[in-house]
Amino acid sequence: METGRGDRAREGVAIVSREEAVELASRWLGVPGDSVELREFDQGWVGWRGVPDVAPGVLPERVGDARVVVDRDSGAVSSWPPLPVEEIIARSRPAEAGRFPADVEGLLRKAGWYPGRTLPDADLDRYAERLHALTVDDPPILGLVDVAEAVLREFGGLTIDRPNWTTWQLQPAAVDPDIDLVGGLGETLDQPVTPIGSVVSPFEVEIIMSADGRVFYGGGPGHSHYLVAHNFNWAVVRAIYGQDRTLPWVARSGDVVYEDSAGRAIDPGSTRGPLGAEGLDVAEEAEDAADQGHDG
Repeated sequence: METGRGDRAREGVAIVSREEAVELASRWLGVPGDSVELREFDQGWVGWRGVPDVAPGVLPERVGDARVVVDRDSGAVSSWPPLPVEEIIARSRPAEAGRFPADVEGLLRKAGWYPGRTLPDADLDRYAERLHALTVDDPPILGLVDVAEAVLREFGGLTIDRPNWTTWQLQPAAVDPDIDLVGGLGETLDQPVTPIGSVVSPFEVEIIMSADGRVFYGGGPGHSHYLVAHNFNWAVVRAIYGQDRTLPWVARSGDVVYEDSAGRAIDPGSTRGPLGAEGLDVAEEAEDAADQGHDG
């Protein structure tokens, strides 16, 4: 008796077999099955058109063919440019459960992020040297605090477009950070800070990270500073959802004042996100915050 995919799924067996993956990939690539090369990984297979062996010094007839990924569970096939197979595998792996809501994760992946993404050490070293050069003659001298280095190692260089709002451009970038907009935040907070990016026009705002992991905006009237979130993941979620339009501000004492410009109270939990609700992950917290915004 033939076992269907549903039966195999209930038995814990891979729904899509290697033979089926070859068949699916061959259809999408438009080549015979015996011309398909496969590389298996946790979520399925990467497939591409194999290049026949040629004599030394002779160029193959085709190079740079597209790749496909066949999902192990659903059999869904997605097409990919001719990236290295290892990079396609990394980009295809799911993010840690609950780290980002699905729509936020989708925008981050569209920007070029994927779980395990790593910026080369040389890029981070050049940015640290640039920060030093920009501030050495006008202290405090800026560098890469550990938490900012970890964030930029994973997200550095990305441009994150936010629907119906503005755009985040994360360092290292072609444009230097505006040191004036950092504006002594480190001295106010009594801890080192690192500019990690900027909010692209219509604003002139620097995105700044403090050594304790909080994310601030620097800019606006009088080069004020505003707290976006207590950690980078929640700051990204809030920014993408447009929850960074009204933010608490930083007083000269270093205290965060949870009031808007008209003196109306801002919920302190809004910047803490999942850290303020035990057992609640980022995705759930973001959904709750969005629902509350609609109710209001």
